[in-house]
Amino acid sequence: MTFENYTEVYFNNTIDLGVKKLSNEFTGRAVTWYGDPDQMIGIDKDYVDGMFGNIYDNDKLKFVKNLIGNSEDNVEFECSYAHGNTIEFIDIKEQQESVFGDNFGTDYDGTAEAASIGNEELDNYIGAEELDETELMSIETWDNSDLYDLLNAKRFSLIYNIEISTLDKEVQELDDLSENDLNYYKRFIEVERQLKEAIDNEEGDMGDFRIQLRDGHHRVMGAIKSGEKYVCVNLAKDDIEKFKDIINKENYIFRVTNKFRQ
Repeated sequence: MTFENYTEVYFNNTIDLGVKKLSNEFTGRAVTWYGDPDQMIGIDKDYVDGMFGNIYDNDKLKFVKNLIGNSEDNVEFECSYAHGNTIEFIDIKEQQESVFGDNFGTDYDGTAEAASIGNEELDNYIGAEELDETELMSIETWDNSDLYDLLNAKRFSLIYNIEISTLDKEVQELDDLSENDLNYYKRFIEVERQLKEAIDNEEGDMGDFRIQLRDGHHRVMGAIKSGEKYVCVNLAKDDIEKFKDIINKENYIFRVTNKFRQ
């Protein structure tokens, strides 16, 4: 094939036979991946993040997309290297705070979307700086500023295993609570329980396994842009062991065990 519009050929359609012989392989829609037998995994494209600060060469990305799209046979790529992680509440909290502050694009460069609890109102509750800025608490009003300050400081208490009885005691110690204040506190507990239940049930992105590329960004992202549903990487050896139960359980990630056969 020819690439008249490119002055530089970034990748070839095939890789060396010697590399293949040492590799496992996975055949995707239009890309065949070759990777380390001990580290190679396949993963759904929606669970792939780039490395923070990585600068993409648009010509290189376009070249990869066109290489795949114009090739009669599957294009062959060596696997990129990646690290893995699972989404915890702190990840959702920090990313939703960044969304609320309108800084996500710069704070999490390389990540397409913020981690979510799977509910927009709860995401807003998690990310907002103040209770009064949250949609879920806006249906009630308060009169006592001490109550407001206390509850604002006690957000996520149930997640951090603080008992409701402990909160009740602290609220009861406040003076001059109105009916509005008591309804506001009741609503606060309802929302906290809703959030705790969502986390316990691993709703949204909670507990999801994701990979972050450490090299070979253009190969992976170009393949995704060309229409690949699954891409393959060599996952760090420590992460293969650390996340083996997740890799064996989830349907969007899998070990690649097929040996290359000439």
